[in-house]
Amino acid sequence: MMEDAIRPHTIFADRLIASPGMSRAERGVSVHIEGGRIATLTQGARSDDYTTGDNLVMPALANAHDHGRGLRRLAYGALDDALEVWLAASSGLHPAIDPYLVAAAAFARMARAGVSATVHCHMPQRFDHLKDEAKAVCRAADEIGIRLAFVVPMVDRNRLVYGEDDVVLAHLDAKDQELLRARWLRPLPSAAEQVAFAKEIARSIGSDKVDVQFGPFGLEWASDEMLGLVAEASHRTGRRIHMHCQETRFQRQWADRTYPGGFLRHLDRLGVLSPRLTLAHCVWLRPEECELLAERGVTLAINTSSNLRLGSGIAPVAEMVRRGVRVAFGVDALSMDDDDDALRELRLAYRLHRGTTLTEGLTQEVLLKGAMTTGHEIVDDGAGYGEIKAGAPADLIVFDWNALAGDVVSTRTSEADLILARANRSHIRSVIAGGREIVKDGRILGLDLPAIEAELIAQARAGMAASDAFLPTLERYQGAVHRFYKELGWQG
Repeated sequence: MMEDAIRPHTIFADRLIASPGMSRAERGVSVHIEGGRIATLTQGARSDDYTTGDNLVMPALANAHDHGRGLRRLAYGALDDALEVWLAASSGLHPAIDPYLVAAAAFARMARAGVSATVHCHMPQRFDHLKDEAKAVCRAADEIGIRLAFVVPMVDRNRLVYGEDDVVLAHLDAKDQELLRARWLRPLPSAAEQVAFAKEIARSIGSDKVDVQFGPFGLEWASDEMLGLVAEASHRTGRRIHMHCQETRFQRQWADRTYPGGFLRHLDRLGVLSPRLTLAHCVWLRPEECELLAERGVTLAINTSSNLRLGSGIAPVAEMVRRGVRVAFGVDALSMDDDDDALRELRLAYRLHRGTTLTEGLTQEVLLKGAMTTGHEIVDDGAGYGEIKAGAPADLIVFDWNALAGDVVSTRTSEADLILARANRSHIRSVIAGGREIVKDGRILGLDLPAIEAELIAQARAGMAASDAFLPTLERYQGAVHRFYKELGWQG
């Protein structure tokens, strides 16, 4: 990072949203930045780079759940489908690509949309190269300038379906079985070894900008032994846990059959539920389960577009909020427009969860707090994010007010109304993270994004022959998955 990129400087805000709860922006505020933080706020004259045209300044966003998919799934044929069959295409067809390029493209797109921190649930191309992939991901985040939660993937059961893997394989011929076993059912390290490896990765890549978290994929994929060991290690070290939870109807049915006393009560007995836990998706939670999560201080990461694209359903966000659960918002690399635009994601979440008719659901304040404050907290337990005040981290978005609101003549329309009705990355002039400008006029300053994307596509194209060769087996396997769940009598 160049020293002059984080030199003391001042941004003049024609309009300033200092916190998510503000009903109106302050006018004419100079934001003085020093040492990566906001030094002072003063009413004053324009200064520094933003001296022409009106602007709107607000806290930067955090992406509360993502997988850093720099090569979009549709690009290599992983078509939107039910999660249980989509996962196989998502991993099985992905061509071999430099993991640095994959992460750099994904993080750069996030940054262009105002994201200064992200929870990265790593999906390795090769588990035996996980440490090297982690280092590549961190290098990409550092060059762009965003903070990172690196979630170490952990799994020790149910790798093909929610049940015995041999049962679904029995639907296939011997050649397909052999190929799938070699690709997806290689022997795994023990639960204890995976927990130890997560700690090793933390020693290798952890820093003031990278927080390493335990990442059991979800209850379906992690044994009681693994979850108990993770809970104990989290309690002892303070390290956070990030898991998928109740994303699909099939996961709900599996949990109800496997844990008739309640899957959350089971997790609670194992010591997993705590303020150090984030659960992603949570589409099929019930009201009483929301109450327990609120009591334990668990945060939920909502992924609206992803749940719609994969047919998972609509999370009961309004009910979560009514029950007092902390919520944050993630893009999950499956935004509705396939563009990783966190601002568009917020707009969709607001429209879908704000309530119907006169019944209030998700409010602007709760939504923006989730995006500007809570999301940052689950990245690395960071404090002070989501507010523009003296001493707070200097993570900011500078919008072109005229581009966003040039036609607005009514004083009734608030800045938050416009952000949640119109804003997208094209309206952003600048993104600042830790006092460093990382985006200017739509351009990533830390790397050459067009060159990164060109090389990413070139490597993907070179690797597609192997993906195409696997496609017939994949499609037969997806058919076997359909038959497996149909025979169980589960309702999709």
